[in-house]
Amino acid sequence: MSGTLPSSPALADLRITSVQNTLTSLSVSGKRQTRQIGGQYFRLYGTYPPMTRSEFGQIYGFLMKQRGSFESFTVVPPVVSSTTATSYGTPVINGASQTGRSVATDGWGVSKSAGNLLRAGDYIKFANHDKVYCLTDDNSSDSGGNSTLSIEPALLTSPADGSAITVASVPFKVYLMKGGLVEFSTGVNGLFSYELDLCEAL
Repeated sequence: MSGTLPSSPALADLRITSVQNTLTSLSVSGKRQTRQIGGQYFRLYGTYPPMTRSEFGQIYGFLMKQRGSFESFTVVPPVVSSTTATSYGTPVINGASQTGRSVATDGWGVSKSAGNLLRAGDYIKFANHDKVYCLTDDNSSDSGGNSTLSIEPALLTSPADGSAITVASVPFKVYLMKGGLVEFSTGVNGLFSYELDLCEAL
């Protein structure tokens, strides 16, 4: 892996797409059959505001280090990479060999109501895991600081018992799409334009 995308200058616009390939067939009677193939991953599309040459140089130099799509790196998306919750303690995984779309955790604030912990739409990441997961429901905690998180997609692998959970400034591990093409535009005004097309690296 080759570093973290510079946070300055910051992206002006960001679009995140969840990709889950699904095959669907519809019979003449209207009955629908579906089947999912492969796993889920995120695509990130970003646009920078007009930049001076020195500002753009930081982004351009970093992306050139990626050697096209060969290297992967981390990016912390603005706005959406942190939870909207107001209190969350120091959460960790509670128990090994977990599977599926729910994760037992502890270390949260004690007896927090739904919405004070993680909220639906928040992103999380487990220590020593590349995958980012999305919360599908608001979460509360009991008197022991325990909470079961509902996530999408299902766990790719079970996180180890006691593994830390990142809920603030969640880093996405990504690589450059379009064959790693790094292309910019500039003009007589001396400002540079650049767009990012990234895919989650699993």
